[in-house]
Amino acid sequence: MSRDSRIVLAATLELTDAQLEQLADLVAERLRPAPPERSPWLDTAGAADYLAAKPGRIHDLVALGKLTPRRDGRRLLFARRDLDAYLEASA
Repeated sequence: MSRDSRIVLAATLELTDAQLEQLADLVAERLRPAPPERSPWLDTAGAADYLAAKPGRIHDLVALGKLTPRRDGRRLLFARRDLDAYLEASA
C-alpha cells in the first residue's frame, strides 16, 4: 500500500429511538462549549447582584467594615469568597 492509500469501511448500525436519543444527547454534551470561567472578582454592581442587594447597600457594608474591597484605581473589587463569607457569617 502506498502512503496515500485509504481504507473505507461501511457499517450499518440499527438503534431504537431511545438509543438514538441517548446517543444524540451524548454527542450534544461533548459538542457543547465549556462555560466561560468566572472571575473571582466582582465590581460594586456585580457584588450587589451577587448579594441580591442595591449598590448602596454594598457601600454601607464597606463603611461598616463588614466587607473589605480591593481597589483598582477608584473602582472597588470584591472577592466572591469574601461575599460568601459575609453571607455565612450573617446567617
